[in-house]
Parts: sequence; C-alpha cells; structure tokens
Amino acid sequence: MKIPAYLLLILLLVACSEVKEPENAETTEFKTASYVAEGDSMCYGLACEGCNDTLLVFLPDKGGDPIDYNIIPAKQEGRVFGRPQIGDRIAVLIDPADSTCLLTVINLEQINGTWFYMQLPTLRKRSEVDSIAAAEREKVMTEEQKERRDSMRQSFMKPIEYAYTFKRDFTVKTAGGPPRVSSLDRRSPVVYPPMKRYTEWHVHNGKLVFSYLKRWEGGLDSMELYNDTAEFISLRRDSMVLRFADHIQRFKLKPDSIE
Repeated sequence: MKIPAYLLLILLLVACSEVKEPENAETTEFKTASYVAEGDSMCYGLACEGCNDTLLVFLPDKGGDPIDYNIIPAKQEGRVFGRPQIGDRIAVLIDPADSTCLLTVINLEQINGTWFYMQLPTLRKRSEVDSIAAAEREKVMTEEQKERRDSMRQSFMKPIEYAYTFKRDFTVKTAGGPPRVSSLDRRSPVVYPPMKRYTEWHVHNGKLVFSYLKRWEGGLDSMELYNDTAEFISLRRDSMVLRFADHIQRFKLKPDSIE
C-alpha cells in the first residue's frame, strides 16, 4: 500500500522534532547555580539550620552531610558579606591552614534584586578654542550675568538612576542610565557617564565578576565578551558597596525587587 506524500511529510517532521541534542552540547556559562568558574577556590552550597553569629552550618553542592564552619576569622577581617539564613545559597572560602574555619562568606541569595544608585552629571569638557573664548567672555561679564550662568548650569545638574537587576540564573538586566544623545543634548553644558550594560554575574575567589558584550565595527559578528571585577566592601539587607578598579560604588536595594 502506498503512503500518501503528505503523510510521509508529517512523519518526517515528527521524527525531526524528536532529535535530541548530544550530551556534550555546549551550554551558556554562568547560567547554573552549581557552575564553578575555572580557577575558583570557593565552595558553593546552602546554609542549614543552626547558623549563628559564629557558626555556619553549610551543605555543599558536591553532596555529603552539613559541615560546621567557624566564621569568626572571616568576621574579624570584615569578610562576611550578607547574613546567612536557612536555605540561602552561600559561597565560602575555606582557610587552607584550618579546614574548620572560613576566610570569606558571601550570601549569594542576598545579591539578588534590583540595586541602583543616583548619578550626577559632570561639566562637559570644552575644546581649547572654546576654553579660550569662554575665558575672554568671563572677563567682561557682570556679576549678575555670572550668577545667571551659574544658575543655568545648576539647573542641568540633576541626578538620574542607574539600576542593575541581579537574577538567580546569574543574568543581569540594566535599566536607566544616560538618555540617548540628540543634537540638542550635545549642546548641553553637562554630560552623564556611560552605563555598562552587564549581561551576567558570578562570584570568583571572593570577588564579584560582571560580564558584558562589546560590539566592534563588524556588528553582531564582532561582539566579544568582557569582564569587570569588583571587590565587596559591604553587603547588607538594603545596601551594597563595591570597589571597582577605578572607583567605589554604593548601591541601594529597591524594596520588593527580589524575585
């Protein structure tokens, strides 16, 4: 019996839809909570019942029974970031000289949420020619004219919000930052610093690493992944302070932003 051509086509489509990816197919980095970056000395797991100001009861991702760790050395060095609660995901750095003590404790759960800061603009840099011309005008301006100029500049000094939403799948969403620049904006006496559009985050050896894509002249085919690394200074319920290579940034947590 001949099988109609349209039935053959349907059978072929069904067979193709059931093809599975090979077991060794590549996956996107930083997407799973158990992901450990190459060269990372930290251990990851969950905080268990019994945690207190001096003790962390830790269930490692690799399995086994919960382990009691002394966190006093980490607290003395200011290396406990976030207060561990039962069920929170935790990253720890074990003291190589004493396997019962921790040197760093980071509550990964407490990083989740939308963190923001308000950014003021800076005065736009002038060219050498414009600077000379402005200096000449300054010489003939009256005090009243100077006050009007300064008042106008001050009216442009409005802070805007820069916000980053950290998710449990180790992705980052950005919001806010400087508006799109128009021809009129280029005449503004102030300029806002650019905002890094981070896409992913993870912890590596006690530091917070942000990833972002940079596009070159070739368009989408020439995009490369870059990282920014920041050190934790503090991590509290509603505030976080990070030290980047060139500055210290203070963040506030938006209420009810944790998913």
